[in-house]
Amino acid sequence: MTIFTASPVRRLLVCPGFYDIRFSLLLVLTGMALSSIAAAATVTVTPSRDATIFSSGGVNGIGDLFAGTSGTITPSDQRRALLYFDLAAIPADAVITDVSLTLSVLAAQGSETGSLHRLLQAWAEGDQAAGAGAGIGAGGGGGAPSSPVGDNDVTWTTTGLGPAWANAGADFIPAASGSALLPLAGNTVTFSSAGMASDVQGWVDASFGNFGWIITGSDIAPNVRKFASREAVSGQPELSVTYNVIPIPAAVWLFGSALGLLGWMRH
Repeated sequence: MTIFTASPVRRLLVCPGFYDIRFSLLLVLTGMALSSIAAAATVTVTPSRDATIFSSGGVNGIGDLFAGTSGTITPSDQRRALLYFDLAAIPADAVITDVSLTLSVLAAQGSETGSLHRLLQAWAEGDQAAGAGAGIGAGGGGGAPSSPVGDNDVTWTTTGLGPAWANAGADFIPAASGSALLPLAGNTVTFSSAGMASDVQGWVDASFGNFGWIITGSDIAPNVRKFASREAVSGQPELSVTYNVIPIPAAVWLFGSALGLLGWMRH
């Protein structure tokens, strides 16, 4: 007489609750795979360079930033603020999901909406500071362009690196990447948009050069704003970038393990 004895594996497979264990393992592996694919991180940086250019030809490289048109200088003087951020801390294969730029308003004239545009040429910050007491009315503090301008100072017509701007007032994408209503002094303003996320994505994956942004205002005076720059003791511009990283090898291994376990469960 032949006696059939269940193998240890067969006895294991028929143990009560064994399918529950395998299903739990499948859920764990799947969750690990999904979390590895969408591991979010946020980086916050201050500018590596910032400066203001004036339509009158001056520059402000190491003082406060200005954007808009002054109503206290004749003829009215347009100002535009340039900011560049080093994004080396963000992986080249990161997927950008959110971007915000926060500025501190130190002084203000009138009402104004600021527009953020992606710059198309490299530029130099220089070491000139704007004069005090002009540009935003009495007590406004700062705003008059420096004189004389150094060779390495970005201006309304030159990049500070040798080449001139192709267009006076800097070369930038005409369509704004983002915009925001600029508040009065003592407040902060935050720019955040899909266009800004697209800019940062292109900078990170090197689809185009990172030359930073320029903040422009309308030419209807008076509407100028003074912002804290990177040299300020507090309230420096801050760029926050949230992104996802995709560790492909780990994700593939985990998905493969999950699929293998699923196949085992079906036998």
